[in-house]
Formats: sequence, C-alpha cells, structure tokens
Amino acid sequence: MHSPPGTERAADPRRGLAYTVGLCCAGLAALGFWLFCNHMRQGAITADWPWLYRAGQSLWQHGLPHHDTMSWTFPARPWVVYQWLFEAVAAPVYGLLGATLSVYALCLVGLGMYAVGPAWYLARRGVPYWLTLAIGGATLIPVSVNLGLRPMLASNLALLAQWVVIERLRAGRLGAWPAAGALALIYAIWANSHLGFTLGLTSLALFFAADLIEHGRTSRPATCTSRRRLCTRYLGLASAAVLATGCNPYGWSLYRYIVDLSLKTEMNAHIHELMPPRLDNGYMIVGLLLIALYLVCLIIQRRRIAWAGVLHVALFTIMTIDALRFVIWAGLFYALAAPPVIAAALARMSGGRIAATGPTTRPWRYVWLPGLVGALLITSPGSGATAGPVQMAGCRAMTDGIRYLDHHLPPDAHWFSSEKVGSCTHLVAPKRRVFIDTRFDMYPETFVLAWFRAYQYRDGWQALFERWDIEAALLADNAPLTPVLTDDVHYRRRAVGNHMLLFERQH
Repeated sequence: MHSPPGTERAADPRRGLAYTVGLCCAGLAALGFWLFCNHMRQGAITADWPWLYRAGQSLWQHGLPHHDTMSWTFPARPWVVYQWLFEAVAAPVYGLLGATLSVYALCLVGLGMYAVGPAWYLARRGVPYWLTLAIGGATLIPVSVNLGLRPMLASNLALLAQWVVIERLRAGRLGAWPAAGALALIYAIWANSHLGFTLGLTSLALFFAADLIEHGRTSRPATCTSRRRLCTRYLGLASAAVLATGCNPYGWSLYRYIVDLSLKTEMNAHIHELMPPRLDNGYMIVGLLLIALYLVCLIIQRRRIAWAGVLHVALFTIMTIDALRFVIWAGLFYALAAPPVIAAALARMSGGRIAATGPTTRPWRYVWLPGLVGALLITSPGSGATAGPVQMAGCRAMTDGIRYLDHHLPPDAHWFSSEKVGSCTHLVAPKRRVFIDTRFDMYPETFVLAWFRAYQYRDGWQALFERWDIEAALLADNAPLTPVLTDDVHYRRRAVGNHMLLFERQH
C-alpha cells in the first residue's frame, strides 16, 4: 500500500526539528532586539549629540567652520570637523523626527545592520536566514553598550558595503576595476563622515591576509604568478581607497590628525569608551558567550575555515578587549562571519537533520511582513522596550539650571562646568559658549587634563579658576567639586532647577 501524498513529508522528523529550531531562533532574535531597543532608549542619545546636532545646523546656515564656535576658552583654535557630512545629514533628520522617533529609527537601523542585512546577504549564499537573524539579534545585545546616534553609524554602513564589494570580488562576481571604483566612492563618502575609514583599511588588509593564507593552502608552491596577481589586486584596491580619503576639506592631513589624537594617551585614558569593557556587565557577558560559541563551532568544522571572517572577528574582538568602542564593529563582523560557521557546525553535529544550507530568496516572501510588524511592535511606544521617555544624556535634569545661568549671566561670562553640562548647554542654550564639552579632541590635552583633575579630584582647582578668571560654576549637587565650592567663602551658592547648583564669585 502507498501512503497518502504528503505523508512522508509530514512524518519527516527533520521538518519538525527545522520548525522547532526556526521558532527558537525567531524568539532569540526578538529578545535580542527588545533588549537592544530598551538600551537605545536610555543610551542612544549621548552627551556628544547636542554639539553634533548644533554643528550640523550651523553647517547649513554658515558653512564649514574654521575655528571653534562653541567654547569661550579656545574661540580661535582651528576646528577640524572631520564628520561634517554625518552632522549635515543627521541634524535635519533629527529636527524633523524629534528625539523619540529618532531613537526608534535608530533601533530599526541597528536591526537592519546587524540582523536583517546579514540575513538577506548570507541567505543568497546558502546560510539559513533564521539562523543569521538569531545571531544578529543576539549580537545587538553587547553592541548596544556603545552604539548611539553618532558618526560611528557611517563607519558601520561603510564596513558593510566594503565587505559586500570584496566578497563579490573574491567570488569572481565583480571585476577588479569596478571593485576599485566602488571602494573609491565608499571611502570618499567615509572620509567626510567619520575617522573610522582607517578601520576600513585595516579590514582590507585582513582580506588580503586571508587570501594569502587560502592561496597557500590551495596553490602549488611552484606557481607564483597568481600570488603576484593577488598582491597587485589588493595594492590597487588600497591605492584607490587611500586616494579617495583625500577627497575631503582637509585632504590627507586627516592621517596626521589621527596620529596626533592617538598620541594623546594620558587624555584618552580618561575617556570611557576608550577603556576596556567591564566583564561584569551582563550585556558584555553575552558577547563573551557568542565568541565562545564561535570558537567551538570553528573547532567542530575546522577543515573548512573561512579565514577572512576568522581574522576580522579575532582582531576586532582583541581591539574591543582594549577599548570598548570597538564592540560595535566586532559585533558587525561577527554577524557576517559567524552564521556560516555555526550553520556548518549544527549540520555536522545533527547528522544533517539541521541543514547547513537553506533556501535563498523564497522565505523572504513569507517572513518579511510578519518580521517588519514584529520589529515595529517592539519599537512602538506601547512596548516595554521603549516605555517611558527617551533619555537625553541627562540633559533634562540640567535644563532649568542651564536656562537660569543663561538668563542671569552676561553673554561673555567666564563660567565653569562638567563636560556633560557643557554639551547639554549646546542643546538648551545654543548661543551660550562653554568652558568645556565632550569634544575632548578639540581642546589641548593639557587643558583637558587640568580640567579633569580640578573637577574630578579637586586638584589645582583654584589655580585653574584663577587662570581662566572663572566668575561662576554650574554643577550638579553630587559633583566632586561641589563640597569644596560650598565651603569656600568667595562663592555664593544657589539652587537652580533639579539637583543643580550655581556658584557665583563674590566680589
């Protein structure tokens, strides 16, 4: 007797297992995205955003500034606005959407960069889309620790674009000249948006190293022609990229600027995102678990290692261990490199019951609409992930104090504050110049260190106040310097707003 049509398919245990695994992956992707959105509501708008926003507005009104327009301490100091293109694009978008919708939009952009984009790209290379979505969703958890509404987004998009271009070139789907042209366009835009184009050059070097490794494993030792051709190809790509980075208002002097910034080691040691990550942070623990999973899967299917992905994940993970800011790029490369490795390992461990390859384009006809609806529900105001007001880097608590200071002090008053109060002043009172803000690379290193010691450790604060003829100081009531000024008879203390204190010098 023959079984009714479809009975074999319905009874196939692999089909039930595939649905179960797919459902679990969908749940993991949704959970990761939910946690990501929750963190973005609290941390997407950092203390950098006020001056980025005002700089973008100023660009549209007055063009590119040649000196500092925001501080009263160094008004004549040259200002290298190396991320001017990002500011010029982001400012009107934020002005149109407002804070809340901008954060919701950033949530969807993050989902696209780390989950949907890689899933769409890798599905066409045989990697199950449900697995890539799950890995991307999980990757969003550690990434959310440092991702925000900042120029780093431009580097994310550029690194994604370069990855696609180079992989198409390596697969023979794109010629060397079109690839060089595409990279030139990417780097020309990149060099006007963020200094992260140096990360792109690093990525290019890693692709070259990966091709050399794979070439050494597959080519005959006696043939050197293909190796020379490989070197020539990457030399041409790197030349196109480096030449294109000069297409910005400052030319190739940006490289000297980057070197100068990297040499400010004492100042950089006090910048939070340049410090090593705290491994007691739950989100970073998730990142460690993802790396451990990747290593285990590499061991399981070690015979077919894609060295480009391994080198990218390894180097950027090491960089993240040294400085937190690199977590967003380590996560990006993980979302691109890990799914094929994990898929192959799952297939091997399950004896083929979980396929290492999946359908390419057809699933998107059935999952894109429910997936979009689910993503919008997670980012909607009614979701627990985004319940409550968007945090504005603590600026709301400072608003009344800044407004009081702006109303009562002369426009040219010499006043002191923390870096966050200075940045929030650009948002609340944009015409008021500040002592310092979070543009640490804008100020001399000696000045930043003197301010930090005075504010944080109360070391040399009197000399600093005398040097800059400080007439007033706007501080939070729990600021380290607050008790000292409270006890000083030369300053009159006044409560202004929510937990803010204004100290005015008595003549």
